[in-house]
Amino acid sequence: MDVPDVVAVGPRVLITEWLDSAGSLATIIANGTQAERDHYGEIFTRFLFSGPARTGLLHADPHPGNFRVIPNDDGSPGRIGVLDYGAVARLPQRGLPEPMGRLITLCAAGDGDALIEGLREEGFLKDRIRIEPQPAHGLPLAVRRSHAGRALPVQPGVDARAVPADQQPEGPGVHGEHQGSTCRRRTSSSTAPGSVASACSARLEAEAPFRALLQEFLPGFTPA
Repeated sequence: MDVPDVVAVGPRVLITEWLDSAGSLATIIANGTQAERDHYGEIFTRFLFSGPARTGLLHADPHPGNFRVIPNDDGSPGRIGVLDYGAVARLPQRGLPEPMGRLITLCAAGDGDALIEGLREEGFLKDRIRIEPQPAHGLPLAVRRSHAGRALPVQPGVDARAVPADQQPEGPGVHGEHQGSTCRRRTSSSTAPGSVASACSARLEAEAPFRALLQEFLPGFTPA
């Protein structure tokens, strides 16, 4: 990873050094080889999940344009430069919240009833909303193969793009942001995994050891 040094800071402005790059992660999404997709997808995921544990901070605006591709001198896949720290969440526990890993574990296990109960406990679903376990199992995750070829859930949080229209619950108790959660948990629970989904989904089509990365850096993730 490359993080440009800070040149000056104001009340509303952060100025950093210029970072030369071949383009953003969007160029890999559009035209990258499979080797490039896998390489940069793994780095991207490692940054998102290891950063909170190392710094107590979460990059809260991780769209592809903020991640710059920096190939090696010979043109092979190299580093990623990270820009735009205007939206950052401070995590007092110095890591992602344990409920995130616990809910993803329930997804991996296919335990729909326990998943619904966990979603209610964490404020994702209001008590008056009733949904069937099978649709609920499809709501909080996007999946992509790891190198072992096993499906791995990587996106807790409701992402309507990943859910068939006939499985999307409706009503005032269902929210894209987590009803009843604190602002801090909303940021960490929706931003980082949503970004991993961007790396793992059809946009980037990356294959990497995502399960191992989550086991290393995501508290509460304990797949069988």
